[in-house]
Amino acid sequence: MLLPGKQKQLFLLTIIALFGLFSTNNSNLFALDATNDIGKYPGFKANGNITRFKGEILYYDISFLWFDNAASAKVQFLKEKGRYYSTLEASTKGFVGFFTSYRKHYYKTEFEIIDNGKSLRPLSFLRQVTIGDQAEITRHQFNYFTRKHTWSKFLNDEKVKEGVDDIPVDNSFHDILTAFYNVRNGSYGTLTKGNHFKIKTIPEKGHDEISVHISSEQDEEVFRASEGRKKKDELLLNIIVPKEIFQSTTGELMVWSSTHFIPVETTVKDYILLGDLHAKFTHREILF
Repeated sequence: MLLPGKQKQLFLLTIIALFGLFSTNNSNLFALDATNDIGKYPGFKANGNITRFKGEILYYDISFLWFDNAASAKVQFLKEKGRYYSTLEASTKGFVGFFTSYRKHYYKTEFEIIDNGKSLRPLSFLRQVTIGDQAEITRHQFNYFTRKHTWSKFLNDEKVKEGVDDIPVDNSFHDILTAFYNVRNGSYGTLTKGNHFKIKTIPEKGHDEISVHISSEQDEEVFRASEGRKKKDELLLNIIVPKEIFQSTTGELMVWSSTHFIPVETTVKDYILLGDLHAKFTHREILF
């Protein structure tokens, strides 16, 4: 028998609390082995033609509360029928999946290549969050001739809202996937310690930018000491995105990146009901 929403939520929290009583201390859950150069790969380039990411798939394990490897995620950059696109998929699984109604986030962006191959610009963006048999879907289209951004929101198959926004002149709304690859290619600015930049993104309830700040060496060391983290050749990024993107209460992400610009550990702060989510990079795959 399926539990009503509030009863099921209370039951989940009770189970989580019981597991917490028997859990071990996971404060070093994401500590990297100092001998393991995670997030580096042959042929790395700091910038260049952005289509070099074609065929790349990055895989992550996600943990939250007291549960290690409670969810998995992958982000990929592909080409099909002459069009470039990227997807990000993340979903809970196993025991935790059952008690979170097998929650799934799915994002897809279709791109065009601009700036002589150095940057991406979105043509369409799809965001879908599925919890049990309920799916919240938002579809975005970008027309750079009319400078119009059209969007529609659905609950399952029912359209509940739609709208049209003007795209700023000499700019565009960069979604989270467009921003991910442009950042890695240095399209907004060089990825050096102390640098920061802002990215115009799809307006969400009054929020219309992604803020990226790369910690200085001094600030990074303070944060590293507070975590008891070993010294490594890496970057610490503080990123603020519209809260609705990952359904968090703050929109804040803390990212440890390799110097090859692969996020190796990401914390999504204050995900609704589940607290901080911790994503750990596991491996990189290239499809030929």
